[in-house]
Amino acid sequence: MRKLFCTGLIAVLLALVTFTASAKPAESWGPELGSAIPDQLDTRDQDGVEQSFDSLVGDKGLVIVFLRSLDWCRFCKGQAKELESRLDDFSGRGLRLVILSYDPVETLKAFQLKYTPGLTLLSDPQSRVIKAFGILNERENPVSRGYGIPNPGIIIVDTEGVVRAKFAEKGYRSRPQIDTVLAAIDQLDL
Repeated sequence: MRKLFCTGLIAVLLALVTFTASAKPAESWGPELGSAIPDQLDTRDQDGVEQSFDSLVGDKGLVIVFLRSLDWCRFCKGQAKELESRLDDFSGRGLRLVILSYDPVETLKAFQLKYTPGLTLLSDPQSRVIKAFGILNERENPVSRGYGIPNPGIIIVDTEGVVRAKFAEKGYRSRPQIDTVLAAIDQLDL
């Protein structure tokens, strides 16, 4: 009986560890839920046009996707292509979707022309916005090409600039599932 109890306890503990390891760390990533965004997104888009929160926000809000790089990160490229294929799911909910990375305007334009003609891509080459949002990947060496990248994730903002939801995964290879993000948006009162 004792052996059976110990075996059961070990199984429960292993399940708990597995669940904890795969839990989304979004609550500790980026600005707090219910807070105003820490930056007005004053950046340039892939066409070099000045943008801001006011010029980007949709009728019900804004979806900001932070990616490491659309130049060299294959996981980011894959996520951007998937988001392009699902743009109508966001716009149909009154939300504008934008991607922000540390890539220069020219890199974003080349990517957009080839893969994502409908997406708005924002350039933050000095990582000013990334730092303001508190998501700078600090593990990167300041002299490496990866310095200035964000820890990837998604933030949903209402029309007043208040953070209503956020999504991030542990590590950079896994990205929030679009259907999970859309289901959460459907639960928000935007």
